[in-house]
Amino acid sequence: MTVYFLKVWFLILLFSLLISGIFLYQLFEIQDTTKSWWLIILTNLAYFFALKFVLLLSISSVTIFLNLYEPVRKNRFYSLATYCLIPFATFFCFMVSDFSINVDFDALKSGWKISAMLTLPYLIVSLIAYLHFRKNTY
Repeated sequence: MTVYFLKVWFLILLFSLLISGIFLYQLFEIQDTTKSWWLIILTNLAYFFALKFVLLLSISSVTIFLNLYEPVRKNRFYSLATYCLIPFATFFCFMVSDFSINVDFDALKSGWKISAMLTLPYLIVSLIAYLHFRKNTY
């Protein structure tokens, strides 16, 4: 069972990095040749720091291994929380922190776009992995 969770955890990490990387690549317009060299360097740094955040989010989600314990595995809510609580809480914290700043709606919308690109792919892949786990286990 531990090998199963290692594979699932690695697949969640891989797919979330891949999906977030594609979205962020399009958002930051990495291949735009009209930018100055200084802006290209800053854009690439922001891209890699964003991917580093997705990697750290995935690594911090080792709570998936709590499903090895039978009481957690049998309770649907606890099992779902081990898969999706950390990315959901991260996304929720991003949204709440954006509301605490008095900015116009366009700036708020662009901030939500970046935080959604960082956390929602991981949340969706984790939810799919949870549904697969539930289907195979019970």
